[in-house]
Amino acid sequence: MRYRFLPLLPLAIVLLNNLFLHSWVLGLGALAWYVYMFLSWSRRSLQSHISGALVLLSYLILSNAIVYYAYGTTCITSLAILCISWGLFWIPTATHPIQKAIRFAYKWKRFAEDIHHPFRDANIVLLTISVGFLDTTMLGLLWSRRTLEMMPSPWQAVTIWFFVMFTLSTVLLIYTVAKHKYTPIALALVSIHLFTLYAIAPMLYPLGYGFDAFIHRATEQWIFAHGFILPKQPYYIGQYSLVVFFSRITYLPLFWIDIFLVPLLAACLIPPVVSQSIKRFWPHMQSSWHVVLTLSIAFIPFLSFHLTTPHNLVVLLSLLAIFSTFAYQKDGTSWYIPFLLTLSALITHPLVGAPIFGFFLTAILIKKSSSRVWKKIWLSLSGLGQLVLLPLLFTINNLRTGNGLPEFRNPFTAIPHFLELFSRPYWYLQYAPIKWELVYTWERLIIPFAIILAVGGFLVYKKKTIDIYLYPVTALAIFLSAWLLRSWITFPDVVVYEQGDYPLRLIKASMLFLLPWMLYGIYIFLTTIKKSSVRTLIILFCASALTMSLYFSYPQRNIKARFPGFNITQADFDAVEWIHKHETRFAISPTFIPDPTITIGTIGELQSGDIINEMYQADYIVLANQLVSAAALTKYSFAKSYQTSIGELFYYSIPTGGPLYQQYGKMLYEGQKREFMIAAMDLVHVDTSYFVINTYWANADEIIEGAKKTADSWQNIDDGAVWIFEYHR
Repeated sequence: MRYRFLPLLPLAIVLLNNLFLHSWVLGLGALAWYVYMFLSWSRRSLQSHISGALVLLSYLILSNAIVYYAYGTTCITSLAILCISWGLFWIPTATHPIQKAIRFAYKWKRFAEDIHHPFRDANIVLLTISVGFLDTTMLGLLWSRRTLEMMPSPWQAVTIWFFVMFTLSTVLLIYTVAKHKYTPIALALVSIHLFTLYAIAPMLYPLGYGFDAFIHRATEQWIFAHGFILPKQPYYIGQYSLVVFFSRITYLPLFWIDIFLVPLLAACLIPPVVSQSIKRFWPHMQSSWHVVLTLSIAFIPFLSFHLTTPHNLVVLLSLLAIFSTFAYQKDGTSWYIPFLLTLSALITHPLVGAPIFGFFLTAILIKKSSSRVWKKIWLSLSGLGQLVLLPLLFTINNLRTGNGLPEFRNPFTAIPHFLELFSRPYWYLQYAPIKWELVYTWERLIIPFAIILAVGGFLVYKKKTIDIYLYPVTALAIFLSAWLLRSWITFPDVVVYEQGDYPLRLIKASMLFLLPWMLYGIYIFLTTIKKSSVRTLIILFCASALTMSLYFSYPQRNIKARFPGFNITQADFDAVEWIHKHETRFAISPTFIPDPTITIGTIGELQSGDIINEMYQADYIVLANQLVSAAALTKYSFAKSYQTSIGELFYYSIPTGGPLYQQYGKMLYEGQKREFMIAAMDLVHVDTSYFVINTYWANADEIIEGAKKTADSWQNIDDGAVWIFEYHR
C-alpha cells in the first residue's frame, strides 16, 4: 500500500512549488521523482517499465488535448491532470508470486556471482565507461561550439575527428552490448548514443533550429499565456498541450522543453520498445541481439528525431505503435499499448496519425478473426483504405479551410511530378571529386539497401501468417497514396516548389512499416557470418554506415551538396526588435518571453504581465525572409494581423505561399521598386512598410544598393549583417 501513497509526496512538492517557490529545479526534480516511482510500480502492474512509460506518455498527451479542446490549458488544469494520474498507481498488480520468486532467485544468483568473482566483468565495465565517456565528450564538444551566428550546417562546427569519435563509440557500443549481461545498462548505453545523434541541433543552435519549429513554439507560447488559441484547430494540439503542461508543472522555460522533447523521447523510448518487441516476436533470438538491432533504426537518415515538430512527434509515436503492434500480433497481450499510442498520434496530427490508427484497427480485426477468409478480406480492405485515406482527408481539409475541391486528374499523367520527389535537390553539384561522388552514391543506396534487407527478412521468415502481411501491404498502400496525393491535391499557402513536401513525408512514413523486417533481415545476414575476422569487418562497416547516416540526417555544405538554407541569428532578433521599438514605441520590449538573446542559450520564462504599451501603436508590415519572420514570432508572438478581402494576413511576410511573401519575392528578384512596397501596403491598407534583407542573401549587395534608391530611409543592424529599408506611402 505504501507504494501507492508515497507518490503523493512528489505531487505535494509540485503543488507547493507552483503556489509559492516557482523553482524549475524543484519542479523538474519532483516530476522526475514521481515518474520514477510510477515506472517502478508499472513493473508490478503492467509487467514492464517501458509499458508504464508509454501509458503515462499517452495519458498526458490525450488528457491535455481533451482538456484543451473542452476548456483550455491553465495552471489548474495542468495540476489536475498530474494529480489524476495518481489513479494509475491503483492498477492491480499482475505479478504472480511464482514470478516474484523467480526474479528474486535470479537477482540472488547474480549477487552471489559478483561476490565470488568481483572482476569477472571488468572488461565490460571498462567498455561501458569508455562508451559513456566518448558520448558525453561529444555532447560537451557540441555544447562548447554553440553559436548565435550564421551556420547553415551543423557540421561546420566540428571537424572530421568528431565523426571518427562517433564511429569508435559505435564500434565499442556494439561490442559492449553484445557481451553485456545486464540488459538495462545496455539499453541505457544505446539511449545515450541515440541522444548524441538526435541532440546535435539543440546543442549547437541556442536560438532554435529550422523554421517550422519556430511557428509551433510561438503557438505554444500563446497558449501558455492565454490558455488556448483561436480558432481551435483539429491538429497539432497533442504536442502543444504537452509542452505547455511540462512548462507549467516544472517551471522550466518552454523553449528548452520544446527543443529537447522529441530528441529525449526518441532516445529514451526507441531502444526499450524495439528491444522488447523483437524479444516477444522472436523469443529464440539471443538477448544481446534485441538491443544491438535497435541501433539500426538510426540507419535510416530521414528518421532523425532532432527537431520537435508535431510531424516528428507523430512519426515517433507511429514507430513505437508499429513495434508494439508487432509484438501484440505474436502473443496477443498488451493491446492497449499500441491503441493508446495510435490515439495519441491521431490527436496530435490527424492527417498523419490516421494511417497508423487504421493500421492498428486492421491488426486487431485480423487477430480476432478466426476465418482465413475474413482475415484476407480485412487485409484487402485495409490496403484499399490506406490508398485513398490521406487523399480523402486532405480533400476534406481543403474544403474545411475554404480552398475547394482538388483538381482530379488522371494520376498516370502526373507520374513525372511524382518521380521528381526522388530526384536530388538543385543544390547538389552534378559532378564532384571522386571521394564525394562515392559518399553520395552511398546516400542513394541507403534506402534501396534497407528495402532489400526488409524484403529479404520477410521472405526468409518461415512462420508467416496473414497477420504479418499487413506490414508490406500497408507500406505499399501508403507509398501509392503519396502518388495520388501528389497528383490530386494542391496545398494552400504553400509555394510551388514546396508542394511535394507532404507526399514526400508520406513516402518516408511508409518505410516505418518495413522496419521490423529490416531488423530481422540484418539479424539473418549477420548470423550467417561465422568467421570472427569477417564479423569484425562487418561491425566496422555497420559503425561507418551509421556515421554516414548521421552525416546525411542534417543539412550539409560541402563541395557536392550546398544546402541553401540558413539558421536564425542574433542579427535577426536585433532587426525585429529595432523595427518593433521604432514603430510601436514600447517602453519595454513586449515579448511574451523575456529577450531570448540576452544570454547564449538562455530563454526566460513566459510572463503574461510584461507588456507595457504606450497609447500610440502604428500599423505597418514587414517584408522579410522566413527566418526574420520566425524571430518576430519568437519575440512578439502573434502581435499583429490584418483582416483583408483575401483573408487574415500576418504583419510579417509568412507563410511563403501568401501574398506578402510574393511581394517580397518581387523585391528580391524583380528589382527594388517602390510600387512593389506600395502594392504590399495596399493589401492590408497601411501606410508604412519595411523591407529587410540579410547580407548572406544571393546578390545582397545589388539588392541593398537598389533599395537605397527607392526607400525613404534605411538602417543597418549588427555592422551590416541585416539591412532594414523603410517605405511610407
